[in-house]
Amino acid sequence: MQVVRLVKASDVNGLTQLIEKSDIGMTTMPKNRKEVQERISWSIKSSNKKTTKPNKDTYLFVLEENNKIIGISAIYTSISKDKPSVFFKIKKIELTSKTYQFKKISDVLKLHLIHKPYSELGTIFINPNFRGGGRGSLLSFARFQLMASYPSKFDNKTLVEIRGWKDKNNKSHFWEYFSKAFFNLDFFSIDRLSYIDNHFITESVPKFPFMVELLPKKVQKALGKPHPNSLPAQSMLSKQGFKTNGLIDILDGGPCMEVMTSKIPLVKSSKKVVAEVKKSNSFSRNGFIVNFNLNNFRVVRQDYNIVNKSKIEISPRTAKALKIKSGDKVRINIENS
Repeated sequence: MQVVRLVKASDVNGLTQLIEKSDIGMTTMPKNRKEVQERISWSIKSSNKKTTKPNKDTYLFVLEENNKIIGISAIYTSISKDKPSVFFKIKKIELTSKTYQFKKISDVLKLHLIHKPYSELGTIFINPNFRGGGRGSLLSFARFQLMASYPSKFDNKTLVEIRGWKDKNNKSHFWEYFSKAFFNLDFFSIDRLSYIDNHFITESVPKFPFMVELLPKKVQKALGKPHPNSLPAQSMLSKQGFKTNGLIDILDGGPCMEVMTSKIPLVKSSKKVVAEVKKSNSFSRNGFIVNFNLNNFRVVRQDYNIVNKSKIEISPRTAKALKIKSGDKVRINIENS
């Protein structure tokens, strides 16, 4: 059975083995055992906090199947709390001449700062040998189950940066023919420095607008264009209310999407019910079932029966995966029930 849960200290070996299967373009992934340990510690520390307000926390999730870690995802809170986050944004300007009485509307690319804190979805990866079968949506949407369970721990708005387009040689045209000129480091070094806090970019990139039509054609075509491998994730997030907001990643030109956290369908439709364990071969529903205990947070997508508005029936196998017993409370999504 596939289970998504919050990371624990003993996952360091499993996660280290997983990241070895990630490609070089997965720039938000931890790169070595030390970084894995740091991310795990950060997540555990965030989960153990008694404060209910978002405060630069991270929640790291693992997808487990047959006791093997096959995927990873994350949520970060309070992005831009101390320093604004930096993006490019395409804006329209009007060029006019009073002398010759002409007017022209042009697109320009300009630095855009976000000052108000937000939560961000990031770092999602599944072992290529295990992709398909609904694993991606389970790993991605489990994050919304945590948001539904502890809404005060997250910011009012949630953003996600979609990986930018690259050619068949893994080259980002946006970086190679534009952004690269502003830095004296390679793409991956800059990306690692900008992980979570990218405010330093304002010191390197000019504040004046760049006319889009003057940029190389290869750059224009890459503006806001997602990587082909990111299209399924973008499609899934669109169904959860995320929309592009015109912001573009400084380095790879990928699009940014956002939504009000409370408006995410899986957050809005989440409801607590009592779970009764029952041996049955005739469960009539299928959906997310959540052990929302923060110290043992677990999400599965399994069959169940609805007994009434406040009670469901689940199988012993599902109860074992969730590590709950009959009479414990869980969360389900009422729209899927």
